[in-house]
Amino acid sequence: MHLSVVLARGQVTVAWGYYNLASTSEIARTAYGPLIGRWSPSRTIGHFYDVAFTAGKAPWYPRLAAAPNGEVLAAWNACKSLTSCGFNQRGMVLKWRAPGRGFGVSQVVRAAPLGAVAQFDSRGTAYLHSNCSGRVLIAPAHSQRFSRTVMLTPGPALAMTLSLDGAGQGLAAWVAGACSNDPEAVGNTTGPVFVSLLRGGTFAKPQALTPRSTQAISDSAVAAPSGGTVSWYVNAANGVPEPFSSQIGANGLPGATQQGANAVIAFTADGRGDAVLEGGRAANTYGPGAPAPGPFANTLFVRPVGGGPDQPAPSPFGEAAAAPLGRAVALTWYHGPATLELSVWRP
Repeated sequence: MHLSVVLARGQVTVAWGYYNLASTSEIARTAYGPLIGRWSPSRTIGHFYDVAFTAGKAPWYPRLAAAPNGEVLAAWNACKSLTSCGFNQRGMVLKWRAPGRGFGVSQVVRAAPLGAVAQFDSRGTAYLHSNCSGRVLIAPAHSQRFSRTVMLTPGPALAMTLSLDGAGQGLAAWVAGACSNDPEAVGNTTGPVFVSLLRGGTFAKPQALTPRSTQAISDSAVAAPSGGTVSWYVNAANGVPEPFSSQIGANGLPGATQQGANAVIAFTADGRGDAVLEGGRAANTYGPGAPAPGPFANTLFVRPVGGGPDQPAPSPFGEAAAAPLGRAVALTWYHGPATLELSVWRP
């Protein structure tokens, strides 16, 4: 069972999907309520079909996003009908929930790529995009309608990432390759990395971040007011993925490429642009002349948006999450076999 959880304006919303052995499809359910207090009973909001044949490239379970005003959007893969799901899926089913109310009627957005997830910027504009497509759908704030479509690349894409850092501002990155629906038989198609700055609600012309000969297997992006950070992996000669990274300027152009131990891996950022990164030798964290890091020396750290030194996490490993609408980063990790620890970074 996969869970999706969002918190907005003191209200928690949880969505999950599960199998019903008496049905040919799976069931999407949700529950919501105050952070402290009594919740409403859980209820069914729709049905879907497990697309396990895509090896996770098109997640089937319902996933949530929360707008600054507390509005919540749930999205999951659509079926042509309950009796003909399977390979007949096309588009996404959406349900919206206003603060203090239940989810409304379903919307089927056939133009949305399978596995699409939603994000809101600081103004409440919603973006719907998928890991395996260069198509981005946009809904103006409070409209609940995805009325605009942007094609960042006409062909397929691999590891499409969209990071937002303000009203109509962000950074998109992707590999000019393709996802495989059967990676055991045929792997993903690798390729060069491209980026596009989002400014004033408009995506700039895509820029090649790597030479055309690059065979990147994945990428990630973190936006910042000055541009952002993009990192990617390429299989080295020994078959081990090697990291690369580049800083993207405010003009959308890349800086020098860092490789291996000098590369900075982009994870996420909070709603104000404080970036969560990982690096064996972060520029502001380790001084000049520091010894080269060992194989386990990579450190998660926060790079504050307003400047100042990088701030290393209390643990070199764990699960990091950033507040989408505020300034906070949380890290959880296991200390020993049974003790779960939590640390929260705030400016």
